[in-house]
Amino acid sequence: MTDDPFPADRLNRILTAVETIEESLGRLARKQQVSREEYINDSDARDIVERRFVKMTEASIDIGEELVKHDRGQPPTSNPDAMRALGELGILSPTTAEEMAQAARFRNVLSHTYGQIIDHDVVYNALQDLDRYRTFVVEVRDYLVSIGALDD
Repeated sequence: MTDDPFPADRLNRILTAVETIEESLGRLARKQQVSREEYINDSDARDIVERRFVKMTEASIDIGEELVKHDRGQPPTSNPDAMRALGELGILSPTTAEEMAQAARFRNVLSHTYGQIIDHDVVYNALQDLDRYRTFVVEVRDYLVSIGALDD
């Protein structure tokens, strides 16, 4: 790991991304109350959930890219690799790194598919398990604290 101080502009980008994740988690948590049948039959609910997953995962990927660039001097080669690199750097636990790599692939599916191509049961199942994102935020914050990036 680099001993260079964490640049303020990169830290601000990370903290903005964390806020986006937390806001999305709050909105998605409210949608967890919707039954599977209601979710599948309500295109507005599906649109909200799918968009929040995309935003939340893009914010996670941005965090990964910033942290990897800071440590390695270059961005990761792919979105899933950003998450795996965070595991290699000890920023994320191996389990969280792999779960977030899967989330990055899931984001790609949501971003590049539409209509009846999307498997709404898969999205509903993901909606019922938001813990990977909560854990991601905790582990990123713990890392930032450990390097003194959040000290004022």
